[in-house]
Order: sequence, then structure tokens, then C-alpha cells
Amino acid sequence: MTKEKFMIRTYGKSEYAMLLFPHIDDPKQAQDKLLRWIKRDPKFHAKLLQLAITPNDNHYNPQQIRELVLKFGAPGEYEI
Repeated sequence: MTKEKFMIRTYGKSEYAMLLFPHIDDPKQAQDKLLRWIKRDPKFHAKLLQLAITPNDNHYNPQQIRELVLKFGAPGEYEI
């Protein structure tokens, strides 16, 4: 069985969080956990906000996804 490569594209915030935390059943809880991880590094959080298309966007654009993958790894690369 071959592992599917993670694609850098636009993802809904809860969609991406659910990919990172597949063991969490509630999308809101997964999104909240990801936001806690992001906010642990204020400079990283500011960078993601700077890359956002709009301040309250419900999606991560490809540039933000690239930064998230560089920071936390691609979904499925590790076991929690």
C-alpha cells in the first residue's frame, strides 16, 4: 500500500484540522486545538494572518497551508 502525498491547496480551517487530528470527532474541537498550537508561536500566528486573504477567512489558502506544513508537518506524517 502506498501512502498518498499531501496536496498543498486551499482547505477549510476545520477540514485541515480534522486531517491533522483524525482522532478528534468534532471539527470545532479539532480547529480549536490547531489554533492553540498556532498561537503558541505569536510570530508564526502573525505570519499566517499576514498571508490571509481576509482577516476572518474560514479557509487556509495554499500559502498558509505551506507554512503550516513546514511548521507542523503534513497530515498523516506522524502519530499522536
